[in-house]
Amino acid sequence: MTILVLGASGQVASHLREFLPDAHYWGRKEFDLRNPTGLPAAIAAVAPSFIVNAAAYTAVDRAETDRDAAWSVNTEAVAMAARAAARLDVPLLHLSTDYVFDGTKEGAYAVEDACNPLGAYGRSKLGGELAVQLLAPKSWILRTSWVFSEHGSNFVKTIVRLARDREELRIVADQFGRPTYGGHLARLVAEIAQDTAGVPRLPYGVHHAVGGAPISWHGFAQAVVDEATRQNLLVRTPRVTAISTAEYPTAARRPANSVLLPSAALGAAFDVDFDWSSGLAKTIGCLSGPATSCR
Repeated sequence: MTILVLGASGQVASHLREFLPDAHYWGRKEFDLRNPTGLPAAIAAVAPSFIVNAAAYTAVDRAETDRDAAWSVNTEAVAMAARAAARLDVPLLHLSTDYVFDGTKEGAYAVEDACNPLGAYGRSKLGGELAVQLLAPKSWILRTSWVFSEHGSNFVKTIVRLARDREELRIVADQFGRPTYGGHLARLVAEIAQDTAGVPRLPYGVHHAVGGAPISWHGFAQAVVDEATRQNLLVRTPRVTAISTAEYPTAARRPANSVLLPSAALGAAFDVDFDWSSGLAKTIGCLSGPATSCR
């Protein structure tokens, strides 16, 4: 079985190397998704039996002024990968985001709820979703949210870094979502990729790959500080002060409610652990130990 992973150094791709060590991992050196025209031919040359798209333009604020790059990576490159998958008649698994929703709903967003992204990043990710649905009959779209890990750049690592230097952290408390540990998501992706004998257990289509209790950014930051303190990663514990979105203006609007409803079909097909608190404990443990402790 030949598995091609678009994305080489992101959070999910880094964890995927633990579960799919023999897969082909393409970063910018192997193929620059900002210029995706030749992607179908490049994929055809590898002749994969399964394609994972774990690559994305994720700079939410920068996307507001760098829209062409975000669209190239998140929509056009995804469309090219979907065309390649269809021509090869192989499955494609694509990772998407909670930012396809506008955050105005009361309660968690179900798969079938209408999308209405607020910014350029969300629109480019929705464009990628539509391309996959239109062009790749054998495909899954896994929406997830607030991904964190010991790998890459993310909210947890930022909070730990700031907590080391500051007496107070001022964190938005009126935006809610479900944090997702990259290792949990990668394990699910690997299990889907390896489930290729006969009819796949998980039906093709859109699924919400999340779990654990919904929380605000402020609540999550407090959990990070508490766990880092418990594991002796912090010499002192800073105050974590709740502020409003209005007190922390950003270039891109964020959904106030990006809580995704976990997909029942996904839970029925795979025994998935999406408890973000256990993922947080592991992440802090990796940051607390030697540089090689979690590789």
